[in-house]
Amino acid sequence: MARVVARVLAGSVAAAVAGFVALRSPEPDYAHIEVKTTADLERELESLRARLDIPGMSAAIADGDHIVWARGFGYANRDRHVPVDPETTSFHLASVTKPYTAAVVLQLVDEGRVNLDARVSDFGIKASGGEAVRVRHLLSHTAGAPPGTAYHYDARAYGDLTRVVERASGRRFAAEITDRIVRRLHLAHTGPNPRDVDRDACRAQLASWILQLCGTEEQAIRARGTFAASGLDRAAIDADLAIGYARAWGRQFWPAGLFGPMRPEQHLTDLFASAGLVASAGDVLRFSIALDRGVLLHEPTRERMYAPTLDRAASGPIFGLGWFLQDYRGLRLAWHFGQAFESSALLVKIPDRRVAFVALANSDGLSRRLRLGDHGDLLKSPAAMLFLNWYFGGTFKP
Repeated sequence: MARVVARVLAGSVAAAVAGFVALRSPEPDYAHIEVKTTADLERELESLRARLDIPGMSAAIADGDHIVWARGFGYANRDRHVPVDPETTSFHLASVTKPYTAAVVLQLVDEGRVNLDARVSDFGIKASGGEAVRVRHLLSHTAGAPPGTAYHYDARAYGDLTRVVERASGRRFAAEITDRIVRRLHLAHTGPNPRDVDRDACRAQLASWILQLCGTEEQAIRARGTFAASGLDRAAIDADLAIGYARAWGRQFWPAGLFGPMRPEQHLTDLFASAGLVASAGDVLRFSIALDRGVLLHEPTRERMYAPTLDRAASGPIFGLGWFLQDYRGLRLAWHFGQAFESSALLVKIPDRRVAFVALANSDGLSRRLRLGDHGDLLKSPAAMLFLNWYFGGTFKP
């Protein structure tokens, strides 16, 4: 027994040391890593996954109407050695849910059921900016005081779009996003978070309890009702959902942990406008392709979605309606990141070329410490830079 305990402790210490060394080692200059082929891209993404100690990751690329490359890396369930399949393994999208919400809201705009300049108070929303806050301000993270003048990433304000959709449609948000996107596009591996929160386990972590992340029984009932409203098969969605992971040590101070070996961690968010969808990499790209093809939105509405909502001379990130916007090498990029305590995601589009890249992970590694919502700079993302290096410098010639 003593020998087994010693080996376990030694392994934990070694993992912690490795994590500490990774944190202290110089960050590679991803902007200058040569990625000429998809084999190079696969190798560099696997290296990134290992460096960030991400248990499992999925990545895929779409060109036009087709997914032209997709790979799984590592494990969806490390303990059971279940490999990641880019077509069937689903991950928590976290804030990559927001572009889906934008598509639903803008569909309602196309149908004349929502006006972007409508006051959010008309939908029963009490915004901190008062009567001046409009629907477009929620979609563009410009709802602060005075509304429409400055960008401030606000997941809670964006979440108020849940009520906009429900009031305008007369249906639950989960039902709308499922019927308008999931069923319409036949996305077999997309749906609301199917798993209940183990509130006792959550409360055992001091930080989660202090931050009031564990929810109440009433919220748990509501979350189950949210999934039920989608009409999807809970067991089917749950079966292919990757296990989330967070660092084992320091969870009492921060739910994602501070260092140490990766251990399973539950997802704490059910579906609403800001987060809560799960999807496979292939399904995310099918959503992206549908946007490009005009299946989901009228072309003028789609272009409005990709247009800056503030003057480009304004300081700070450039945001459209549900998407970060950025120019790179003469092309417009539309993108969004996702970050939870045990998951992370990235979706990058080059709308004018109908090219898209997605990366999903079952830890916070793809977004950890990057502050993408604050800076709005896609070039700070290593995964994004590896994709862009391949697209602009590799065998794929734009």
